[in-house]
Amino acid sequence: MQRFRGAHYLADGALQACELTSDGRHIQAVDPASWHFLVLDEEERIMSCARYYENPEPSFEGTAAAQSALARNPLWRAPLRSAIHSAIESARSRGMRFAELGGWCVSSSCRNSTQALRTVLSMYALGEILGGTVGLSTATKRHSSSTILQRLGGSVLEESGRPLPSYIDPKYRCEMELLQFDTSRPATRYVDAIASLGKELRSRVEVISAGEVSFTNSILALSTAINAHEPKVATVA
Repeated sequence: MQRFRGAHYLADGALQACELTSDGRHIQAVDPASWHFLVLDEEERIMSCARYYENPEPSFEGTAAAQSALARNPLWRAPLRSAIHSAIESARSRGMRFAELGGWCVSSSCRNSTQALRTVLSMYALGEILGGTVGLSTATKRHSSSTILQRLGGSVLEESGRPLPSYIDPKYRCEMELLQFDTSRPATRYVDAIASLGKELRSRVEVISAGEVSFTNSILALSTAINAHEPKVATVA
């Protein structure tokens, strides 16, 4: 998965070879603590991937956005902090999870297909399986990714009704936007598709992990939700 991301981000010009490991992996600090949603083709090659990271004790300082170029701007750091705090409190007050969604990557061969759409909608379905999620994501404007995510139900993060501006990310060398997601409130036209994908995840998903696993509330919630529907394959190793 990290090699898949690395190869495609490099081809897109989002990264330089020196930012990858010697074997081409794109490693991010939250990877080991995250859910990674992978879609494989018939030959078990990755077609797309996305990441769901839930911080059990969310705070502004613990988000990727706190390290963004926008957070380093003295005019926007306080509004950004306030907006993220509001999102965290919204999740907490409604009994939902707060997560950061990222690691979006779709194979170039699938970019103009429905696979990109299915990947994003599957993350909505996953968030609902876990009990409902308010999510935050840094989304690139490259390939109209941010626009597509907003059409599916995401929205530009706001502070007191004022949208936060886009910014240039010096690491990925592209224009980015901070988006907020609420898995209980997707775009109306995709509600049925998300419900269908949720059923598919419960019946066909394979849950695996590399190395030792700490059974967090997220793992227990996902395992319980999946097992309740008698999956064909559901393992946590």
